[in-house]
Amino acid sequence: MSGNPLVVEARGKADEVDRILRRFFETVNRTLSWVPAPLRWVVEQVEELFRQVNAKISEFWARVDQLFRQPGDSDRLNQVAEEWSDKVGNVLGDIAGTIGLDKMQTNVAWTGKAARAYAATVPPQAAGLNAVKDVSNQMRSSLVSLANSIDAFWIAIGVALATLVVSAIAAVAAACTVVGAPAAIGAIAGGLAVAIGIIGATVMALESHTNTIEAEQQNIAQKIRDIGTEWTMPNTADMSDASVTDGDGSDWSLER
Repeated sequence: MSGNPLVVEARGKADEVDRILRRFFETVNRTLSWVPAPLRWVVEQVEELFRQVNAKISEFWARVDQLFRQPGDSDRLNQVAEEWSDKVGNVLGDIAGTIGLDKMQTNVAWTGKAARAYAATVPPQAAGLNAVKDVSNQMRSSLVSLANSIDAFWIAIGVALATLVVSAIAAVAAACTVVGAPAAIGAIAGGLAVAIGIIGATVMALESHTNTIEAEQQNIAQKIRDIGTEWTMPNTADMSDASVTDGDGSDWSLER
């Protein structure tokens, strides 16, 4: 199971719901075990309500169990997001900060065709590095956003389960009397309906945001491909002759 504290807390609430529901059914069965003949109609009514509420309980656990099988991992998403920032964005930003004509002596100490080619080549390299840094920052933001949605999702699930716990506890108290048993089962059914509704709405909200993140990730991937295609390659051919003492017409000449 996920180590996310929000998931662990929700799992605890689900276990509490299970315990209280079991206690509820035990209480109802015990209450109805000594029903006098004039009140046998209550037993028949309760049996019908039991069938209805059992269907709701099965639906509830089917939804909840699926959630716990695929809880997501917001901690891992946040970790990867920070890696994009620390190991990619910040590193490339630092490198780009050292690449600039204002930080190099080449355009000051040298002249000639190769020097001009060098001067024209340097700025696009810094621009390319900064473009990758920007993409890495977008990736970090996207991953953090998804992690926050997962945490918000489990907070909402925890609220849904806690709401059901309250309803179930009240139903257990009502089920201690024969005449209160039908109303108690109705309270359980109502609590289940509310919890299922909250869970359904929460799942839909997460799916909607996940679709948004997926589109965002596709755009980021396209930007990465565009950088690879558009990044200007160094014009090494025009900078190939670095000798100034071999007697030929060097592409590099000392600035005088």
